[in-house]
Amino acid sequence: MAREPRSTWLQAVVRVDGGRGFVIETKDWDRLVVTAAHRLQSGGEPYLPQPHGMSNLEERTYANLLGPLGGELTVWAECLFVDPVADLAVLGSPDGQAFWEEAEAYDALVDAAVPLKLGTLSFKPERHTLSDGTEITGFPYAESDAWLLSLGGQWFRCRVMSRRGLALQVSDAVEGIRGGMSGSPIIAPNGRAIGVVCTSSGLRDDGDDHREGGPNPYLPANLPGWLVRGARRA
Repeated sequence: MAREPRSTWLQAVVRVDGGRGFVIETKDWDRLVVTAAHRLQSGGEPYLPQPHGMSNLEERTYANLLGPLGGELTVWAECLFVDPVADLAVLGSPDGQAFWEEAEAYDALVDAAVPLKLGTLSFKPERHTLSDGTEITGFPYAESDAWLLSLGGQWFRCRVMSRRGLALQVSDAVEGIRGGMSGSPIIAPNGRAIGVVCTSSGLRDDGDDHREGGPNPYLPANLPGWLVRGARRA
């Protein structure tokens, strides 16, 4: 399986409010934007759609939420999925009948992207030895190198860890994890997106820059099943 060079990863990333998101593609060729749920804004204030199937189209549609990196926020999007606990949201095109001009602008933005593929980590059971020598098996555990995107648009290394595949913990980041990076993808060594930057912690000795953070969404666990099954992976 060929891995896209890091220079192409940036072409998946878009601006979402004061942070970021990234474009993925389904097997039906629909292009969607994955981002942090706290980036959903309406009139400058955080806003989530009503939590029931009867929420109207206007409640799910966000005006001027998206734009290219470094560009203006002029593109509308509809919220297709949001998990406020995991801090994860999936955005799609506004309704093509009610907001046809806005839908065209959305299509132009995501069609210019090079979508990221979704990836996974390799999990194995933790093994522990008790004081009497008994070996027991713990939760599934995975650890890997990964890549984060700086505010300056450069990729830098970190480590990620997950227990039970519920979330990602970031550590040992080469550069600081700063405000404005939330919604950015966390990229595995094979070039696949495995998570979303949502929170950071861990000050250096000089008090500058967070170099770790979590919990951050682990995409295979936190994305809705219909999207995980339908996302293009190769």
